[in-house]
Amino acid sequence: MKLFNRMMVALDHTYFDREILRFANYMASMVNPEKIYFVHVDRDLEMPDYLNFEYSKNAAAVATPKDELLRGKIKEEVVKHYGNWDDKQMKVVIAEGRPLQELLHWTNVKKVDLILVGNKKISEGSGITGNKLAREANCSIVFIPENAHLPFENVLIPFDFSGNADQALKTGLLLKKAIGDITLTSLHVFDVPMFNNYNVSVNYRELVGDVHKYKVKAFKEYLGKEGLDHCNIKQVFLENTTGRTAKHINDFILNNNIDFTIVGAKGHSAWDAFLMGSVTEKLISLNTTNPIMVMRKKK
Repeated sequence: MKLFNRMMVALDHTYFDREILRFANYMASMVNPEKIYFVHVDRDLEMPDYLNFEYSKNAAAVATPKDELLRGKIKEEVVKHYGNWDDKQMKVVIAEGRPLQELLHWTNVKKVDLILVGNKKISEGSGITGNKLAREANCSIVFIPENAHLPFENVLIPFDFSGNADQALKTGLLLKKAIGDITLTSLHVFDVPMFNNYNVSVNYRELVGDVHKYKVKAFKEYLGKEGLDHCNIKQVFLENTTGRTAKHINDFILNNNIDFTIVGAKGHSAWDAFLMGSVTEKLISLNTTNPIMVMRKKK
């Protein structure tokens, strides 16, 4: 099974492109996409004629169109930091307009199923926010920070028993198969019912233990039902002591040397299913130091 057929790499023509291209090269080596589009969006492609000219001994000076200049520069960066150029697999796309709208537009035009985009690009006035892009795109997205650790050694899947979490876990297993020796961890942050307003006599710590046992049993049953019980998946269950699921996940990422996190686009409850899932949105906002994939089911 091929995870992703068409991959888009968003570049902003700054030093940060080398980070994105390094990551894209590694990602492509695992998923082996049929097509890779390196996309740069410029707000205005018009350029005064006096700013740049090509000179020829046999012709008068001719202004060079800005999109052609950018296409050449982007291709140079791709060859330098990504690897050998392949005309059949790779293409540089130079677009004009607002970055968010153009990325979404070209995602649809090229039927892209995975976008790679840098966190720096999003945070420094490009017109894009991580949540907006992840919310509106109809494909999976990877947010790439500076100095991402490669190759992956520890991959995390926050799991909430939803269909999107199921897809994320199976994607993690396919990556594990492609990479080989990695630790794949499933993290479930569970809530404990509160009985403050009811006349119920219950020991809270015993209740936490009971909920924990129930979640462990449910996950074991899920693995068996999906035929995944033979897979080597590290299982972690954490009590949601603060009511902030995303913070628990982010703290786990930061404290356990997680190299890559794959999170479903929506949660399983009606509340979490709003937009792309409140937990996913909050996690993207909280974490700017670790690569995170927002996994969306293919339509």
